[in-house]
Amino acid sequence: MAESGCEIARFLYCAGVFEEEVAKTYGHLAEITVDMNVKCLLNYIANDSYKHAKMFKALSGHPVISGKSDFEDCEKALGSLWRNIMENSKMMRETETNNHRLLKLIDGLEKFEGFVAEEYLTVLNVKTIELMTRETGLNIEPYGMIFEWIIEDEKRHEQILKMIKNLIIRSTGNP
Repeated sequence: MAESGCEIARFLYCAGVFEEEVAKTYGHLAEITVDMNVKCLLNYIANDSYKHAKMFKALSGHPVISGKSDFEDCEKALGSLWRNIMENSKMMRETETNNHRLLKLIDGLEKFEGFVAEEYLTVLNVKTIELMTRETGLNIEPYGMIFEWIIEDEKRHEQILKMIKNLIIRSTGNP
């Protein structure tokens, strides 16, 4: 594979690692959430994110290897926002939460400090992959529709996060 092809493969693999980490966090939030409606919606996003992770990794052709070097390589490939979201993701999984804390987390996420940034970053990743392949002449046409579906999923995730926030506000009686 030419150097540019390797770059695309690394980018795809890192996008997969990224989505997988985010999926774990959504899953964790769902596990510790008492409200069944919120739990269901968080699990929906987690499952979509796992699906995206598997797709990106499969398209990369990269063998499954994890470790510190992957983290550093992926930060180079995807930028510092990747590191910030990855660290926040791990921190969220280490802390207990209640409805009030979850509301604050969702509020922060809506302000582009966390997972909504993930949604935008994933869309950006897909668009970057499309550009990189066009420049290198690699054919991703068979996967174009899948990339579009991932973008649609990410937009839905943003809407679901807003629904979760509204559900929590209603259940706690906060305006």
